Amino acid sequence: MYYLAHHDCIRHNIIYHPNISENSGDYNIFFIADIHRRTIKQETIVNVNENIDVVCIGGDLMEKGVPLKRVRENITRLKQLHAPIYFVWGNNDEEVDKDLLRNLLVAEGVIILEDQMVPVTKNGCHIQLACFRYEMYPNTEKSMIHWEKTAHDMTVLLTHKPSSFYMLNQEVKKYINLVLAGHTHGGQIRLFGFGPYQRGSMKKFNDTSILITEGYGYSLLPLRLGTNAECHVIQLRHKEEKHSVQ
Repeated sequence: MYYLAHHDCIRHNIIYHPNISENSGDYNIFFIADIHRRTIKQETIVNVNENIDVVCIGGDLMEKGVPLKRVRENITRLKQLHAPIYFVWGNNDEEVDKDLLRNLLVAEGVIILEDQMVPVTKNGCHIQLACFRYEMYPNTEKSMIHWEKTAHDMTVLLTHKPSSFYMLNQEVKKYINLVLAGHTHGGQIRLFGFGPYQRGSMKKFNDTSILITEGYGYSLLPLRLGTNAECHVIQLRHKEEKHSVQ
């Protein structure tokens, strides 16, 4: 159980979408969430062989009792991927001194997303990152984000809680192509296949791809059973639309 909690898995996921420019090549996202008390392994960063275009931290970067020095070290290691880093708040991040954490992240050049959308562009590929403030999760519909069709090829929702996507109305859901979420740890400790949450997965909701990670760290005990300590490389690729022949 201790081994599982500290043995990193890098999951590779490919998302095909016709809006991704055929000439832009792959758009690579490194996604990690629920780091909590862990220090990101240098070996794991070295084993990311893809050229990363954006790093997304899906909340719970730390928790009570974690020294800021460790958080700074984790950000330093993520910087080795040579890509802009975006962060959203998780419930455990809300429980620490937010001003100290915010100041550290800003000083390290991390972009904090709070109830907004930002463009991230590469080689003619226009991605839009969207995020809610954590305190908006029970009332996601009251978010100040102005959802509308734009010139962006894809809209990626970076959120800590998976449920925040499902709270949106059906019309807004249509604007989102990919959801990146954490929080659940996949149940962390599952007995006979059962746990408090479903295991992490990549699934579809209509035309939206939803990735729920089992997380990198752990809560309470440094143990896992039936789940994995994981992070992800998500590759966005062009795919031709299939048109039916009349």
